[in-house]
Amino acid sequence: MYVSAYSAPGAMRAGFEVYRTFDQDAEDNRAALRRNGRLTVPVLAVGGAISTTGPLIEEMMREVAEDVTGLVVPGTGHWIPEEDPEAVVAAVRDFAGPP
Repeated sequence: MYVSAYSAPGAMRAGFEVYRTFDQDAEDNRAALRRNGRLTVPVLAVGGAISTTGPLIEEMMREVAEDVTGLVVPGTGHWIPEEDPEAVVAAVRDFAGPP
């Protein structure tokens, strides 16, 4: 699957552009935080237990949001909805409350 996706003309360049923009994204995010302040809406921060940022996700989100609920999903890495969709659905349902 991935070989065919990245074999398309321009696909590798497009994939690398995501990483090339990280510095600009960081500056844009800092400017938005200075301009608007931290988020005041409740935020569900979901990280994967075996991801490099998963165990830090709640702390990271507290830099930009006031009301953060953190969840680290066991046995998952970076692609949590694909790796454990049931855990994600349950977390969102619990976080959002009854319909």
